[in-house]
Amino acid sequence: MNMLFIILFILILVIYEYNHILHQTILSLLGFKINMESFTNLPSQIIFIGAHTSVYDFFIGSLLYYGYFHKKYNNYILMKEDFERYTSSIFYHFDSKLKFIPVHKEKKGLIRKIVDELRFKDNYVLFISPEGTRKRTETIKTGYWTLANELNIDVVYVGIDFFKKTIVFEEPRKVEKYWENEKEKFIISTKKYSPLFPENCSFSN
Repeated sequence: MNMLFIILFILILVIYEYNHILHQTILSLLGFKINMESFTNLPSQIIFIGAHTSVYDFFIGSLLYYGYFHKKYNNYILMKEDFERYTSSIFYHFDSKLKFIPVHKEKKGLIRKIVDELRFKDNYVLFISPEGTRKRTETIKTGYWTLANELNIDVVYVGIDFFKKTIVFEEPRKVEKYWENEKEKFIISTKKYSPLFPENCSFSN
């Protein structure tokens, strides 16, 4: 029994220590190729942005985080307050690097809450879909732009091309001074990659 316990304990440690290989392997089995050069010289605080047309975007994003960023970065996730209340303590026991920021139904003061939470933090990533929905929309929300300005951190566009099966991390950059210019940059990046459901993205080619 003691030997079995030791073997199981070692197995758990190995799985935890090398789970990045598991997630990288899953991405590979799904056929995705990643531009590894785009991982070099990433800042210690990042807002990842990108188009969002299906739940599979979240799935791929999770594989990317656990495959390539988990050891170095905390991952802040926005979650409805009702869910956060019950899940944050549970997830903490599985992964203390997952940090939940509760979102009230009316969303008032959300940007200020995020800024206050992250202002003095380091080594974190925050995934944001500026469209704010998986449905087709002509609107791009300014949240990531405001956060990047308030926190003085870089944004990185993550291009997931489901047609070419490629994943590209564009160069880290400061957001544009004016929102209209920033919005145009987001649209230009979005047009480079084919989402899973192009009909749900107003800005894809």
